[in-house]
Amino acid sequence: MRRRNKSSKMTRATILMDSVAVRTNRNLSHVGRSFRSQRIMKRLGAHITRLERGLVEISAQNNPGLSQQDGFVHAGVLATLLDTAGGYAVLSMLPRGSRVLAVEFKINFTKPAIGDMIRATGKVRKGGRRLAICELEAKMREKGRWISCAWGSQTVYCIRPDASHD
Repeated sequence: MRRRNKSSKMTRATILMDSVAVRTNRNLSHVGRSFRSQRIMKRLGAHITRLERGLVEISAQNNPGLSQQDGFVHAGVLATLLDTAGGYAVLSMLPRGSRVLAVEFKINFTKPAIGDMIRATGKVRKGGRRLAICELEAKMREKGRWISCAWGSQTVYCIRPDASHD
C-alpha cells in the first residue's frame, strides 16, 4: 500500500510539474515569438532547444554552408548564435513588450568547431534594470559527445516597455 501511495503522490507531483511547465512556457511565449521573427536564425536553421527563465539554448545542424576555408564552423556563425542565445536569455527575464540589444560581447574560441550539431547557450549571470551580463558557451556534437569550442561573456541593454530610451 505504501508504494501505491508514494506512486500516487509522484504522479500528482508530475502533473503539477507539467502544469507549472505549461504556465512557464506561456510566460516565455514572447521569447519564442521574437526568435521566430529573426531571419538570420531561419537562414542558419537554428531553433530554441531549451528555454528557461534566464537560460536559452539554441541548436543548429551543421552544414557546409556554415564553414570557413578549413571546414570548421565559421566564427561569425558561432558569434551570431551566442549573441542570440544571450539576448534571449535576458529577454526571458523581462516583461512582455521588452526588447534587448547587445552592447558588447567577447568570445574565446578554444577549439576548432567540428561536428554535426552546434549548440549555443546563454545564461544570465547578473540582471539589472538597464544592463544584464550573460555567460556564453558554444559546443559541437562530435561523434556523439558535446565538446566546448567557445565561451565568453555578453552585456545586454534591456529596453523595457515602460522606459524611455537614453
